[in-house]
Amino acid sequence: MIDVPEEYVVQKFFQFCGAPTRNRYNKTFQGSCPICREGKSWLKKRRCYYIPKNNNIFCHNCGWSGTPVSWILEVSRSTFHEIRDEIKNLDTSTIVEAVSTRPTIVVDTLPQDSINLSDPTQLEFYNNNIIVQRAMEFIKSRRLHTASNRPDAFYLSLTDKVHSNRLIIPFIDNSGKIVHYQSRTILQADMKNRPRYMSKQGSEKSLFNINNINTEVDTIYVFEGPLNACFCVNGVAVAGIQDNSERTFTTRQQEQLRQYPFHSHTWVLDSQWIDTAALNKSKILAAAGESIFVWPEKIGRTFKDFNDITTAGKLDQISTEFINNHTYKGMSAEIRLRSITTNQH
Repeated sequence: MIDVPEEYVVQKFFQFCGAPTRNRYNKTFQGSCPICREGKSWLKKRRCYYIPKNNNIFCHNCGWSGTPVSWILEVSRSTFHEIRDEIKNLDTSTIVEAVSTRPTIVVDTLPQDSINLSDPTQLEFYNNNIIVQRAMEFIKSRRLHTASNRPDAFYLSLTDKVHSNRLIIPFIDNSGKIVHYQSRTILQADMKNRPRYMSKQGSEKSLFNINNINTEVDTIYVFEGPLNACFCVNGVAVAGIQDNSERTFTTRQQEQLRQYPFHSHTWVLDSQWIDTAALNKSKILAAAGESIFVWPEKIGRTFKDFNDITTAGKLDQISTEFINNHTYKGMSAEIRLRSITTNQH
């Protein structure tokens, strides 16, 4: 076996990986995998890792794992002899070093200067920023960092004129592109002056998490807000409802649902026992023949939404069986919703 210097591996990693970076904190490297191209998300995701202390390169997307020599042989199509000759003539001055300056943000579909809160390099740079710390505290307190159906990343902007100092929630389509976003308050002072949720200006709402649909599950669960959808398989969100309107989806959302013609969908709104808007919208949906999750009274009087349940119960997912067991349609749904009106205080 060839004795491969770390400098040589780093050189090849930066040569063949897409958008490679170095994490100075834990001394690892990551980039877009040149073997699987991150499931056609080349340059959008970095799930290929080189960990020098373990002498290992692996990809979280395709599952490839092996020694640096095996990886270099596969991605470069070089022979052992060619690699050995290159190592003999290695010029360490050409080794790419990650600079310790502010990370460059390349996603222009997000608010200005968005920080990827899942990127260790960016988090290290903003380690002492109070707003970034508050955002991370919020993510962990709401269990969004472990939620089973969470997006690959949440974001934060410190400079955007509209969405600064708020958690940015990306809406990604099936091509892997961020086509919409919402921002949510994370600061107490912000709650007094701005709405809890704000959408990207001039953008037609997409379905949150439509890119995470599992085709082996035959139901799509439609939530009102994106955070709740993070805790359910096939959970998507419409990003807000109009409780006095019969309209359910935007044109874009209808087009996205048509990509799954064999899936039924069930509406999972906030608790009808607590939220009047959710109750009113549920009645409209039931009258239109939609399948509705009707909150059981004991749970519905205690928790407003699914994220409240997962936070209190320290859960990363709520089973679809629980939802299905309390889903009703047609007259059955209307009768149960009328009983909630009767029992409300």
